[in-house]
Amino acid sequence: MPARYTLVNVTRKERILFARLPVSSKREIAGHPAAAALVAWYLMEHPGDAVAFVGDDSADWPFASGSFADLDAYAEVTDAVVDALIANGILAEGERTLLFEDEPDLYLRSLRNIWMDADEPSA
Repeated sequence: MPARYTLVNVTRKERILFARLPVSSKREIAGHPAAAALVAWYLMEHPGDAVAFVGDDSADWPFASGSFADLDAYAEVTDAVVDALIANGILAEGERTLLFEDEPDLYLRSLRNIWMDADEPSA
């Protein structure tokens, strides 16, 4: 099974989780237009920060400070970044898919990249 990845910003003590998107592996994150947009946006919004992907199968912490044990205390900012992408006309959200009918907090977001759908995309 491929590693599941989390995008970690050790400078701001933030993380992006892909649990509510249909992606988790390196290939899925890079290939899914909404996930790739999420990563690109976050990186461009935080230039100079120490940001890296951390795999759940890695024994090596990629940063000079912090550790795997610190991750649970990092703020999870996935929804805020997705909301920014929606507000900027890059992503659109469809209906959420419940993973279990009796647990409404467990769902997948249906996000799609709409930036190229615009008549005249702007940078």
